[in-house]
Amino acid sequence: MCLAEIVSEWQDDTQNKNTCLMNAPILDKRIPVYLLTGYLGSGKTSLLKSWLAQDEFKEAALVINELGEVGLDNQLLSGATESSALVANACVCCTGLPGLAEALEDLFWARLERRMPRFPNLVIETTGLAEPGPVAEALRSSDLLKERYRLAGVITCLSASTADAVLKQHAEARAQLAGADVLIMTKTDLVSSARLEALHLRVLHQLAHLELEKPPSLLTSARADLSAEDLINSLARRFISEKEVVPSSAHALALQVVTTPSHALHLHTPAEHCAICEHEHAHAHVHSAQALWWPIASSTAIEALQAQVGELQQNLGAELLRLKGRVQTTEGRYVIQLAPFETHAEVRPDELAWTDNTRSGLTVIVSSPLSEASAQYLVQQGISSLGIDAKV
Repeated sequence: MCLAEIVSEWQDDTQNKNTCLMNAPILDKRIPVYLLTGYLGSGKTSLLKSWLAQDEFKEAALVINELGEVGLDNQLLSGATESSALVANACVCCTGLPGLAEALEDLFWARLERRMPRFPNLVIETTGLAEPGPVAEALRSSDLLKERYRLAGVITCLSASTADAVLKQHAEARAQLAGADVLIMTKTDLVSSARLEALHLRVLHQLAHLELEKPPSLLTSARADLSAEDLINSLARRFISEKEVVPSSAHALALQVVTTPSHALHLHTPAEHCAICEHEHAHAHVHSAQALWWPIASSTAIEALQAQVGELQQNLGAELLRLKGRVQTTEGRYVIQLAPFETHAEVRPDELAWTDNTRSGLTVIVSSPLSEASAQYLVQQGISSLGIDAKV
């Protein structure tokens, strides 16, 4: 072979290698972020606790967002990971967004400086009132965050036992539905198969009205039994099939999800003229809820406390949105939780360790503004803010 032929063959080979390198997929080394949302009491924390024990998330970092000054979810998840942060007393889709950005930055630098384990992924568990759009947008638009993190999926939980009432009465739940990449129907063990099938059809009908490029994938979970592997595989299949389709979460961000007192949820592009928004100034995003604190004395019997919770439900009715916390009673320590539209509170033994900082009491999330009668009743029961009102 002559020199010219050798040079020509080398050039062809080099060109082929360069072409292969140009066409090769670029490895995204940013930390994948999973945004876990869902209305109050939808079972987010139970699922997350299960996932953190599985290979896909066993080394994940957590950012937990709580309403109120005394969080419960962060305590229930304590010990599940060495890398976590709490954004308390604010909602990360509005007033708590700066706190979320700060938490993500702090976790990144702690990881880089080896002050905590090198977590491979991160989960943000929002409050039940958070809309995913602003959080996802912050991850995409902030130069500091998008350089370090990438949104791997928006996961929305919807309780099968209360879905109809929640979607009908709470615009935040409908916004969570609109922004989901994966929708998990939780607590399916509490409803019949016929009711679950009917609910599935109603949710699909509601999603069709949003005209998403691709509606979320639907999964089900009974007693938090959905595996992390099934979740990750569902997200992977979705994004592989979306090479030519805009992801639903991105499409939802292309629409401004707006809630107004008289028109509830409506959608439009950010640049589109909207008489409703201009009339009601809906750009000032405020949730119609507030978090209060109900201290429980250790001299209280658990049966008496359950009766008081029932009385609270009867007096507040639909104004009571959520109740949860850890309490010390004469019979022992318990975790108490009540989700919206559920008739009885869940009471179970508290198996977590108590420290000098553990407070016996319940976070009570109520509508805002409250009726005068409800406000007076709460004051009489000693249920109020710890000091600074929760900014939700």
